[in-house]
Amino acid sequence: MNAKLFVRNLSWSVTEQDLYDLFGQSGEVLSAKIPLRREDGKPRGFAFVEMASLSDGQQAIQQLNGYFLQGRDLVVDIQDESRGSGNGGSASPGSGNSKSNKLFVRSLSYSATEHDLESLFQQAGQVVSVKIPTDRDTGEPKGFGFVEMASIDAAEQAIQSLNHANLGGKSIVIDYQDASRSKGKSTGFNRTSGGGDYHRGGGGGYGGQRERSDYSSRW
Repeated sequence: MNAKLFVRNLSWSVTEQDLYDLFGQSGEVLSAKIPLRREDGKPRGFAFVEMASLSDGQQAIQQLNGYFLQGRDLVVDIQDESRGSGNGGSASPGSGNSKSNKLFVRSLSYSATEHDLESLFQQAGQVVSVKIPTDRDTGEPKGFGFVEMASIDAAEQAIQSLNHANLGGKSIVIDYQDASRSKGKSTGFNRTSGGGDYHRGGGGGYGGQRERSDYSSRW
């Protein structure tokens, strides 16, 4: 029985031949596919690799999950077949929120900036806005953020390809934003705002000292 693997957190410079060569060290590779973005033909930042047997697949996961390839740590796991066929699959593990183009990102490094988030999420599609809330008194980041994608499809793509990606030394967790929380929230970086600047509310922005408080106590 073949083993179908899902590989994410790929550098844009990685090619399908690179994957053949790398995964071939763990067993026989039947296929390697890096999907491309429809709008510009760039890699989406993830891939599908099919190994000849389950044992080869498990061997690849053991050897290559966390493997540093061209500047990024790979995340390798068994492909979720429910996601791989059409749009019938679930949005993300444990997701209880309805699908939308607005995402909630937690487990965010205190050193991560809104620009870092935008650069990462651009791998999944067009980014409309990014916001990392800061403490009102200190201007310290709260350890989570909000990302608005141009479409629901792009948001779903971000969850599938970027969930648990390494950003600033931490594995981020992505879910659809709870609509009841998003009402009345202002956004930070916004592609549609004049000049496209990152706005720094109250002068705090996303720099300065950092608060180690649990986001759930405030949101």
